[in-house]
Amino acid sequence: MLSVDEQIRYLLQWFNEWSELQRSDFLPIISEKYSNKPYVNGIVNNIANVSCQEKPMSLFQCRVKLFREWFGQWNMEQRDIFLKRLMEIDDVFSEKLKHELQNGTDNQEVLED
Repeated sequence: MLSVDEQIRYLLQWFNEWSELQRSDFLPIISEKYSNKPYVNGIVNNIANVSCQEKPMSLFQCRVKLFREWFGQWNMEQRDIFLKRLMEIDDVFSEKLKHELQNGTDNQEVLED
């Protein structure tokens, strides 16, 4: 079992490797976690529950799945540390995330990898 510090390091490393499209796909997922509200009428929740039995999950989907599992086990301080460190990586993503958390969501589409 990984420690929370190791989980955070992995997630930050993965985020650094993601394309702009993948970061855009991650935005509603992380927004939903930090706002505790369903995103765009539950679209993210529905995508999360889609069965991937027909085709294997992509590496990105696996990493998002791990994010969801790990995030649910973190305390508030650990969540704050992750958010702070994530927002230091990408200024554009950081501004988009701040906007989402402060103003709610726009009707953006969620794209799959």
